[in-house]
Amino acid sequence: MKRSLLYTLFLSGTLLGTSGCSDWLDVNQNPNEALESTISSDLLLTSVQNDECYYRIYYTDVHFLAEHTTKSGDYSGSYPFLTGGVTPQSFDDYWTRPYSRIANLKNIENKAIESGDTGFEAISKTLQAYEFRRLVDMFGDVPFTEASSGDKYLAPKYDDAATIYNNLIDMLDQAITLCDQTMANNTYNKGSLPTADIYFGGDFNAWKRYAASLELSLLMRISNVTDVSSKIKTIQDKIMSINENATSNPGYYKGETTIGSTTYTKMNPLYYRYGYTYLDKEYSGHKSSVPTEEVVSLLRNTNNPLLRVFADARRYLENDANGRAYYDRFGLEDEYYIGVPFGQMSPAQTSYASKIGLGVVSKTCSLETGPAQDIIVMQGSLVGFYLAEAALRGLVAGGDAAAKKYYEDAVTALFNTYETALQSDASTWNSLSRPAGARPAITGSAAEAAAEYLSQNNATVNWDLMTTTAQKMNAIQTQKWLSLYMVDPLEAWSEVRRTDLPVLHASNCAQYSNKMMARFLYPNTEKNLNPDNYRNDIDVFTSLIFWDKENPDLQKSTTFQ
Repeated sequence: MKRSLLYTLFLSGTLLGTSGCSDWLDVNQNPNEALESTISSDLLLTSVQNDECYYRIYYTDVHFLAEHTTKSGDYSGSYPFLTGGVTPQSFDDYWTRPYSRIANLKNIENKAIESGDTGFEAISKTLQAYEFRRLVDMFGDVPFTEASSGDKYLAPKYDDAATIYNNLIDMLDQAITLCDQTMANNTYNKGSLPTADIYFGGDFNAWKRYAASLELSLLMRISNVTDVSSKIKTIQDKIMSINENATSNPGYYKGETTIGSTTYTKMNPLYYRYGYTYLDKEYSGHKSSVPTEEVVSLLRNTNNPLLRVFADARRYLENDANGRAYYDRFGLEDEYYIGVPFGQMSPAQTSYASKIGLGVVSKTCSLETGPAQDIIVMQGSLVGFYLAEAALRGLVAGGDAAAKKYYEDAVTALFNTYETALQSDASTWNSLSRPAGARPAITGSAAEAAAEYLSQNNATVNWDLMTTTAQKMNAIQTQKWLSLYMVDPLEAWSEVRRTDLPVLHASNCAQYSNKMMARFLYPNTEKNLNPDNYRNDIDVFTSLIFWDKENPDLQKSTTFQ
């Protein structure tokens, strides 16, 4: 592994917002030239958190892997994550950025242990667990014990992925204990942590709930290969509330700033990356990536009010002008909401298909307030869907009744997350967001809309109409997959790989396999810098991560031809 990525300090160059004091993003000194001995834990923490928020949603290809989005008809290219023709070079950034953040987190941890700062130690351990879990979920075996160890290990060994997961569970247990110790210490001085911590403002109760919720996600990920029932029960009373979202906001606002010769957006990165610029112009991501028909049809066919939030209505009620989609052949000529079949290489132009919804990127359907909205770190609804599965499988108490309540509470929590967008009057929307064909706003609360949605005469969403465990499991996993749309595509992809639900499609343009991509190749940087440990025997379709028991063949998505 590249030496600098294991132990050199790295402060994010993605200066997307300002902290409460507005100074950490606006320094004139190059932070990448900071010395390990002098850089503060506060600055390192804010940088790591800001980088995590940006890159959680940044990579278009991971949204593709989750089958949430696909290429639009306005762009052309090779699209290896859709064709399956990936190479080691495709994965360099997915490796180097997490290890850069881990180096900073190890620095925070070392400083905390040296000074006896239980609070910063707890935070560092929690975020390291988050980073290593994502690395394992992408690559399998990765450097862990010898990673970020400075000059001691310049070519770190690859640790067993299952062993890493076990160590991460222990690490999160330690973080929870450290949070308790910190809160019990009446003399603990938070210093500038409430400002530097752009996740929880130095609230260690919130950190404890987040650490326990991360641990729940790890336990459920391995639940098909390991008995985790007793362990889940020990943390069940510590996790986030289903109605709680962990969010971050370092001071987003509608604007840009220039440092030197480089201009940085100050807006919520999801809004900017997949929505609009501060001048209310479409950003390229809003034109190049579009919702899949798999997402749109699922929302449309179950009368889900979130359809108006997750997707924009198409501009023209016509077949595609270039003959790429004949909607009238499928009875959709009068439908405003139509996605693009996953992986179609030459789909309908964006004026004839839905785009990523203004509501999901803004939370408010407003071009004024949207850029300043919080970005989601972890949803309470995700916790609810995990608990619903656990109850249905008997991993926690309560059986079917508990599973139903967790499921319905999670769906309601998801609706609550987007309540403002659900209630927004479409007549106030920017013309780019297709207000003319928008589904009507809900007239009551999001909770009321959720209750109506869950009680409709549709056995795919109404628990009481489901007659088999398989139906109920499919409902849980499908709603979870939807909930992660434009929030955490890697988590969505990982959960589909683990459960094989919902049953999705192989890419329409797949050239190498009709399976979902199961993992990443080790990157080219490792081949060059850590050749003794580098593995070149990986197949992205058949070399499964240890918690993934099978990778079935899928039917290719069909086009509107």
